[in-house]
Amino acid sequence: MRERIAGLLHRTGALSAVMGLRQYMPVPTLSIVTYHHVADQSPTYPYDPDVADATPVQFRRQMEMLARHCTPIGVDELIKSIEGEPLPKNPVMVTFDDGYRSCHDVALPILRAVGVRATFFISTSFVTERRLYWWERISLLIANAPRVTATINYPQPIELDRNDPSLRHQLTKLIKNTASLDVDRFLDELFDAFGLEWSPKIEAAYADGLIMTWDQVRALTRAGMDVESHGRRHRVLQTLDEETLDDELAGSRADLEFQLGRPIRAVAYPVGRRIARDTRIRDAIASAGYRIGLTNASGVNRVWPLAMRGVLPIDPFDVRRLSTDRTMSDAMFLTQVAVPRLAYIARINQ
Repeated sequence: MRERIAGLLHRTGALSAVMGLRQYMPVPTLSIVTYHHVADQSPTYPYDPDVADATPVQFRRQMEMLARHCTPIGVDELIKSIEGEPLPKNPVMVTFDDGYRSCHDVALPILRAVGVRATFFISTSFVTERRLYWWERISLLIANAPRVTATINYPQPIELDRNDPSLRHQLTKLIKNTASLDVDRFLDELFDAFGLEWSPKIEAAYADGLIMTWDQVRALTRAGMDVESHGRRHRVLQTLDEETLDDELAGSRADLEFQLGRPIRAVAYPVGRRIARDTRIRDAIASAGYRIGLTNASGVNRVWPLAMRGVLPIDPFDVRRLSTDRTMSDAMFLTQVAVPRLAYIARINQ
């Protein structure tokens, strides 16, 4: 239904009209669109099929639309707006989570050609250690395991079937929701149970083809892009004890500041769950030195005038973003920005 409405709005020119009118709104609306990975996917694509949010051709079209209708901003402008400074007309942010190599190889040339600034949130341990994201290891296991069935005993006994279409969701959900899980132990037992050979050398080879190096991350900053934190090991913050939570937040910030030589101000929460009512995590984010926190909760941000902030405050640790998906039409992509009530429901994934 939303796609049909978006198509109608696009064909009649209503979307362009709405974007033109938005620049005169007394309360600016900041839309932040979220990507992870830009890639063409063949039937033999071995990695997580849900992570690539756009093809290169599709991504370029989307950036051209934003450049035509909006004013792209970065983290500096976001922080200043929360502190009370005005935003430009029709502000928009483009963000990437995780640290996929396609950010450097595919997205960056398009962003530079079109003239759009983006912010890249990096999970630092995978870049440093040349290891695969845990959801990508699960996808490779399901695609390549020599055994069809297996039983694991950690964190509890579970019988698994590689042909079960819900297996990938089942395993990623377990990692996202199990408190204090030893992810390395869980994955190692999983690979052993299914009989799939794995080693640091094998993992590094996969990582080199999929995840940026620090030189590539630094190239983003030299190109005028923002680089900020996405945690150290991409752990769901709500599942961590105090020590691990500090390592995830402060550790990632320290990694980035060491590599980039500049302050890190913002964190996009791994998996993107809201922390608005979680005092423990809010305190940890503030203690780690972050000024801004971004969720994957679908929605836009109403940036009220400073005089109204006492009644309608902006929570700097609950900045909302919009999901993208490669099945989304160009009309639906722009509709999310122009008419936020028609936005896709958040896909809390990476």
